[in-house]
Formats: sequence, C-alpha cells, structure tokens
Amino acid sequence: MMHLPVTFVIKIILLLTLSLLTSCVDKGTQLGRWVHEDTGSYGASISPDGKYLLTGSIGGYGRVWDTATNKVLYSVQHQDNDEGGLIAAAFSADSQYLVTIEQQSVARWRVTDGHLVGYWSWPDLRDVAISANGRYALLAMKAKQAIYFDMQQGKMVYVFAHHEKVNSVALSRDGRFALTGSDDWHASLWSLSNGEHLWSNNLKYKISHVELSDDGELALANAYVGESKIFATAGKGKLVSTLEVKSRGMTIVSADFSDDTKILATGRASKGIDIWDVSTGKSLKSWQPEVKHKVQPDSATILDLNISSDKSQLLSESSTGIGQLWSIK
Repeated sequence: MMHLPVTFVIKIILLLTLSLLTSCVDKGTQLGRWVHEDTGSYGASISPDGKYLLTGSIGGYGRVWDTATNKVLYSVQHQDNDEGGLIAAAFSADSQYLVTIEQQSVARWRVTDGHLVGYWSWPDLRDVAISANGRYALLAMKAKQAIYFDMQQGKMVYVFAHHEKVNSVALSRDGRFALTGSDDWHASLWSLSNGEHLWSNNLKYKISHVELSDDGELALANAYVGESKIFATAGKGKLVSTLEVKSRGMTIVSADFSDDTKILATGRASKGIDIWDVSTGKSLKSWQPEVKHKVQPDSATILDLNISSDKSQLLSESSTGIGQLWSIK
C-alpha cells in the first residue's frame, strides 16, 4: 500500500478547509450588475430617491449616471487635470442639487443638466453632507471642525468644533440635526436651529462613519474596526442598540436607514454588506459580493448604499467601480 507524505496530506487538508470556508461565504442574491468605472472609484454617491449615481473616477473626474438606463448624463470635474479626485459627494433629497468635494475644493452642481452653480476653495476636506433642499452643505475638515455652509449666500452659518480631525458628517432630512464623527472618539449631535451642541457619545476609538435617519430620530456611529451603535437623537442620546458583530469589530464606510427606520444597511471597508434590525442590533443578512474586475486582490470598499422604499432591494456601489442591485427580502 502506498503512503502519502505527511506534508502532502496536510496541504490537502488545508486546501479542503479553505474551499469549505469559501463555499460558506454568502455571495448575496444579485439582481443586477453594472461596471461604471473600469479603473475604480475614489468616491460614489446614490441619490436618496435612487434615480442618480455619482462615481468619482480615479482619473480625477466624476460622472453622473441615470440608474434606470445606466447611461452617463454628464461628467463633472473641479480642475482640468487628473491630479485631484472626487473623494465624497451628496445629492439633495429632491435630486435638484449635487455637491462634490476634492481635498481642497467644494463644487455645487444642478443635477438636471450638470451646470456648475457654485465653487469654493476649501482646505483639507474629508466628507460632505447636503441639506434636503440643496442649499446647505456640512463639510468635515482635518482642521478639527465641521462647517455648516450656506451655498446660496456663500457664507458659514455654524462651526462645529472637535478636538481632532472630523472624518464623517450627516444631516437629517427634516433639517433639525447635524451629526459629526471625529478622531477624538466622539460622535456629536448639533442643533441646526441655533448651532448648539446637544450631546456627544464616546465609542472608545476614532469615528469612521456617522449616519442620521431621514426623520432625524436615530443616529448611527461606528469606530474604526470597532463598535457600531445606534442612538436616539432625543434627550442626551440614549443608546438604542449595538450592532452584534461576530468578529472583533468592523469599519463602516456607508450606511442607509430604511424609510421606516426598521432596518439599517451598512457597507464595510472590506467588501461586506450587512442588514441589521435597528431595535435589537441583530444581523438579518450579511454577504460578501463578488466584485473582482481586472484587479487583484478580490476586495472592495462599499462606497454607498440605498434601500428601496419597500425594503425589498438594495443598490450598492463599490470602489472597484461596480454597481449592484440586491434582493434583501
């Protein structure tokens, strides 16, 4: 009887184990897939109504897409070169305006025809949010603050200060609140009626992402490779739930509450998409989309997400420049 070498047997066992682990990874139920940027995207934003998509090409320009036809409507660019790049963008709730940022500038566009209606030089930007009517932008800065900026009059309205750089910002669609997340470990809520600080919560590490529900009742905060918590905006920010992550932690880079605030979709820095029960923090669905396209390794950041109004589908855009439509029933 022939005996196989021990090292060979060990290699077979390892390969079989890896194969089993890979086969157990949920790839999700994909309904549609579109390649938007062959070389990948720095940033992406899906309009709240799901009708438009902005992709920020690594080549320095951005393109606005009609999601129904998957056609490019027009391109936008801050400078006539490829040295910069759109790092973040946001559509107004009525899809009338789009705000894009590069690290050193802010631009405001009319969505219907791509006409530039405002441009401002602005140092060391990190993130942007836009008000429902498209008039105000909330700008996250490395300079330890976020600025609530009136783009119609071209003036600063409020300055929201932190002790370290601000990484992520959000605005409630009802116009009541601003939410900021900083390297000082704090997610902070601010009143847009008077600029007052309402509360802060410490997540014991630098904040990666913050998100507000459309009705302004709930606030999500995530720490890099750490905890993710949902708070009530009322009062002093009472804890609603902590997302129950199986591993030690996760870094969230995109999120969307459903219209009724019952579920939450989050996109990870490491390719994963998760659906959560808001009230309990329990995972309802989790998958790792296959997004490889002409690049190695097979990885991607989920740049933006949008839950359909009936909570049956989810639209996502990844850093590999690929958009996907998922069933989340």
